[in-house]
Amino acid sequence: MRNYTDLETFIADFPALAAGARDRLKGHAGAFRLETREGRVFEAEIFADGQVAVGSLSRSPDCVVTSSESDLLAIIQGRLNPAKALLFGKIRAKGDLLKLTALIALL
Repeated sequence: MRNYTDLETFIADFPALAAGARDRLKGHAGAFRLETREGRVFEAEIFADGQVAVGSLSRSPDCVVTSSESDLLAIIQGRLNPAKALLFGKIRAKGDLLKLTALIALL
């Protein structure tokens, strides 16, 4: 995976990254919001056919994740384990955590 230095680039690349997992994403529709502690918001939606879109959601999010941008980048770069980040309060998640864990496992 590319070594992302900012969230904008990762979010912009997310649909292309998810395209490789499209068959695994089929049937796992969900809407996700990422809120940074720096006040930024990113949204992504997975549709029933496995396609992924970023930007505004067509419905309310199933899960909202809150974290600092540096911790999110550390997770994306593989330097921070998502489960440990949740356990130690580096990230918080509200809503349908099963959808979130399924998304992480699928990608």
